[in-house]
Amino acid sequence: MPSLSGLLILDKPRGWTSHDAVAWLRRRVKTRQVGHAGTLDPAAEGVLVVAVGSATRLLPYLQEADKQYVAHVVLGVETTTDDLEGEITAITEATPPSQADVEATLQRFQGEIVQVPPRFSAIKVDGTPLYRRARAGQDVSAPPRRVTISRLSLLFYHYPDLVVVVDCSKGTYVRSLARDIGAALGTGGYLHGLVRTRVGRFTLAQAWTIDELEAGLSPETWSLFALPPEDALSAGPALILSEQDEAAWYHGSPVRLSAPAVPDLLARVYTHDGYWAGLARPASTGRWRPVLVTGQ
Repeated sequence: MPSLSGLLILDKPRGWTSHDAVAWLRRRVKTRQVGHAGTLDPAAEGVLVVAVGSATRLLPYLQEADKQYVAHVVLGVETTTDDLEGEITAITEATPPSQADVEATLQRFQGEIVQVPPRFSAIKVDGTPLYRRARAGQDVSAPPRRVTISRLSLLFYHYPDLVVVVDCSKGTYVRSLARDIGAALGTGGYLHGLVRTRVGRFTLAQAWTIDELEAGLSPETWSLFALPPEDALSAGPALILSEQDEAAWYHGSPVRLSAPAVPDLLARVYTHDGYWAGLARPASTGRWRPVLVTGQ
C-alpha cells in the first residue's frame, strides 16, 4: 500500500486536546507522520485541520490561515483561565449593559488590536509554558501581541449571555477577547463556549466527527475521507510544468511559467501529466521559484 498523504478536516470534540486528536488519528491510520494546523483548547470544539504523510510539509502555510469562531461569552464573572475551565476570581453585580452598549463595544475590538494572551496558555516565556508557571503560583504574563479582528458580529445577547462571530488572524486568543470585552463593558467576562467554524478555506461543514471516522476510517479507506494536500492552497494560481521544465524544478531552480505574479501569493505547481509537484513564489518576470518540492 502506498504511504498515506493528505488533509483530514476534523470536528474536534470538546474535552479533547489537539494532541489527543493527532494521537487518535495516528493509531487509526497506523502512521506516525501526523500533525495539525493550529491548536484548539480542550474546552473548544470545531475545525481542526490535520495533515498526514507528506502533507505535513504544508503545516507552516496552513498555520498562517485566518480563523472563524462562534464564541459564547458570559458577562459578570471572571476566571483564572479566562474560560470555564478556571476558578472564579470575581463576580460583578453590575447593571446589565444595553444591547447598544454591547454593539458599540464590539466595534472597538475590530481591526488591529493589542492583546495579552491568557496566563494559562501554552506560550513559552524563558522556555517554559505559561500554564506551568501559573499552576506553580508564579505571577507571569505573556508579552502583548498584535492581532487582527476582521469581523466581530453580535449573534445573541441576553445578559449575562453574549454570543458573537469572530473572524481573526492567526495567534488570536478568543479567551482574551472575551475577557477584554467584559472589562470594557465594566462587568468582567469569560469564555464559556467556543466553536471554530473555519480555518482558511476549510469549514465545519467539511469536517468529520469522531463518530463518523470511528465507523469507517482505516488506512484502506483513507482516500475516501482525506483531501489532496494541495487543496490547502487552492486560492492561488495553478501552474503546469512542461516536460522540459520538470528537471529544473526538481533541482530547485526557478522555472519560466506564464501566469500573473502576485507578491506573497503561493502557486500550486503540477507536472505535465497532472501530479502535484509543490509550491512556488514569483522570482522575477515570468519565473517562479520553488518553495516546496514534492516527491517525483
